[in-house]
Amino acid sequence: MFALVCFLIMLPMIFSVPLLYVGMLPRSRQQPALLTMSVALMVAIGCWLVFGNYLAFGTNLLQVNRFSDLLGGLVQMDFYLYAIAMLIGTVVGFKHGRYLVIFVPVWTALVYCPLAHWLWSDGGWLQRLGALDFSGGIVVHLTAGLTSLVLAKSLTRSREAVVANDFRTDYAATIMILVGWLGFNLAPVGGLNAQALQVLIKTLIAVLAAIAGWCWLTYWRTQVVGLGDLLNGILCGLVTSTALVGYVGAGTIAVVAVVSGGLCQTAVVKMQHAKRFYDAVDSFAINAVGGLTGVIGLMAARLMTGQNGIRFVGVELLAVLVAVGLTVVGTVLAQAAAHVSETGLNRLMVRDSKRLD
Repeated sequence: MFALVCFLIMLPMIFSVPLLYVGMLPRSRQQPALLTMSVALMVAIGCWLVFGNYLAFGTNLLQVNRFSDLLGGLVQMDFYLYAIAMLIGTVVGFKHGRYLVIFVPVWTALVYCPLAHWLWSDGGWLQRLGALDFSGGIVVHLTAGLTSLVLAKSLTRSREAVVANDFRTDYAATIMILVGWLGFNLAPVGGLNAQALQVLIKTLIAVLAAIAGWCWLTYWRTQVVGLGDLLNGILCGLVTSTALVGYVGAGTIAVVAVVSGGLCQTAVVKMQHAKRFYDAVDSFAINAVGGLTGVIGLMAARLMTGQNGIRFVGVELLAVLVAVGLTVVGTVLAQAAAHVSETGLNRLMVRDSKRLD
C-alpha cells in the first residue's frame, strides 16, 4: 500500500508541471501548449504500458498479474512521466503535437528505458558495478535536462511579449510538485519505516538549503528577491535531492543543496542570455545542473567517508558519461525521426488539401 500511495500522490505533481510551464510562454501560446503537453503525457502513458516497462524492467504490464509487478511498474511510470513532462516543456509552443507523437516513443526506447534498466534493474550492468541513483538524479533529471539542452539548440527566442503568469497559479503548481515529490523520494524506500521518515526530513532540508543558496545569490546580484526565486529554489532543492537523499546525512545534503541553489541560479541567468539556445522553462538549468550537482555531492561524500570512495567515483562518473552520451545521441535520433515524420505528414496534408480544392 505504501508504494500505491506514493504512486497516487505523484500523479498530481506530474500534471502540475504543464500548468507551471505554460505560464512561461507568451499568452497566445499558452492554451495550445497546455493541450500539447497533455497529449504528450497521454502518449507517454501509452508508451510505458505497451513497451516502456518491459524494456526497462522486463515486465509487460498488459500481461502480468502479480500485484507487486503491477504496482512497481506504475510507480516507475511516474518517474518516467516526470522526465517527459520536464523535457517537453522546452519545445511546447514551438512544436506541433504530431512531432511529439513520434519524438516521445523514440526517445523513450532509445534513452530512458536503456538507462533505467542499466541503473535501476536488478540485472543492470551499471547497478552491478555499484552505481547509485536513489530516485532519479541521473535517470530522470540529468537525461531530461540534457534532452532539453539538445532541443533548445533548434529553437529561436520568441519575439512575443511574455506576460507574467498569475503568481497564485505558479505558487499552487509548485506546492503540488513539492507534495508529490515526497512520494517521488519515498517510493524507493519501499515501506513506512525510519528510513522513510529520514528521507522525508532530508528532502525538506534540501529544499530549504537550495532556497537559501538561490535567494542569497539572487540578492547579491540584483538586491531583490521575488516569489519566483523562492519557487525556483524549491524546485532546485527537490531535483538535487534525488541523487543522494537516501545515501547521505542531513548536513551533507544541506551543503550540496546550498551549492546547487547557487549553481542553478547562475545557469538560469546564463541560459536566459544565451544566443544559441532557447529553453523557455529553464529545464536544463534546473534539472540537468541540479541533478548533476547532487551526483557530484554524493561522490564527494563517499570520498570523504572512505567507503570505497575512489572506486565509487569512477563507477559513478562512468554512469554519468553513459547517461550523457546516450541522451545526446538518442535525442538527436528522436529529433530526426520526429522531423521526418512531421515533414512527411505535412506534405501529405498539403497534397490532400489540393485534391479537395
